[in-house]
Amino acid sequence: MDDVTQTLLLPLENGSEKTDSQETDETEVSSYMSVGTRKNQQDSVRYQKNSSCTVCVVCDGMGGLSGGERASAIAAQGMVQYLLENEQSTDIPTEMGRAALRLNEKIKDLRDCENRRIEAGTTLTAVFIRSGELYWCGIGDSHIYLYRDGILRQLNIDHNFGVQLDQMVQEGSITAEEALRHPQRAALTSYLGIQELTLISGNRMPFLLQKDDVLLQCTDGLYRCLSDDSICQILTAAENVKQASKLLVETALTLPGAHDNTSVLLTKYKG
Repeated sequence: MDDVTQTLLLPLENGSEKTDSQETDETEVSSYMSVGTRKNQQDSVRYQKNSSCTVCVVCDGMGGLSGGERASAIAAQGMVQYLLENEQSTDIPTEMGRAALRLNEKIKDLRDCENRRIEAGTTLTAVFIRSGELYWCGIGDSHIYLYRDGILRQLNIDHNFGVQLDQMVQEGSITAEEALRHPQRAALTSYLGIQELTLISGNRMPFLLQKDDVLLQCTDGLYRCLSDDSICQILTAAENVKQASKLLVETALTLPGAHDNTSVLLTKYKG
C-alpha cells in the first residue's frame, strides 16, 4: 500500500430503498441505499463498532446475474470481519492490504450452481477509526471524502483508465478533449476479482480526526450525479448524518435519466 462479525447487512428489494444508523460514544454512522433504475442491487454496505473501533465498508459490485451482488457482499462482510478480528494490530494499513488480497482470491474463484467460474468483481472503500485515528483504503472508483469545516476533500484515488488519460494530457501526448471522450475512460484498473491485485490506495500514517469531521463513503451512483458543491450544501444543511445520507441519495435520484445503484455511508466523529 502507498502513503496512500456479525455485520449490518442492508439487502434491498427491487425498486426499494434502505436506511440504517448506529451511534456510539466515538462515532455516529448512517447509511442510505437505493437500487436506482437498475433491476438488481449490487452495492453492499457494512459497518460495525466494538469496544475500541468503528469499521465501515462500501462496495459496488460488477458482474452478470448474481455475480456483482455476491462479490460486493463477500468483500464488504469479509473486510469488516477481518479488521475487527485484528483490531489491536499496530499496523492497520498492512491488515487492510492482507484482507484485500485474500478477498481478491476468494472473489476470483466465485462459481455458479454448476461449478463454473463466473466473471465478477467489486470496488471497495474501507474506513477504520480507533481513538480518533483514521485509516482508510480504496480499490476501484468508489469514493471516500472528508468533510471538515464546510470543505469536502476526496481522500482516495480513482483506479480507472481516466487517471492515466489525464496524465497523458499533462505529458502532451493527447488532448484534453480526447481524454474526456475516450470510450474506456471509466474502465477500472483495480478492483477485487482482478487477476492480480497490485493497486490499493490508503494512508500509511494515521490521520487524526477532529470533532465533527464527517467521512462520506459512496458508490459512483452518487458522485456522477452530484457535484462536490452540491454534496457540501447537503451536508451543511442537514441536521444530522441520518438526514444527510437520505438527502444525498434522494437528491441524486431527482436528476433526469437512468440511475445506477446509489449508496451512501456517513460517519461523524464525535470527538
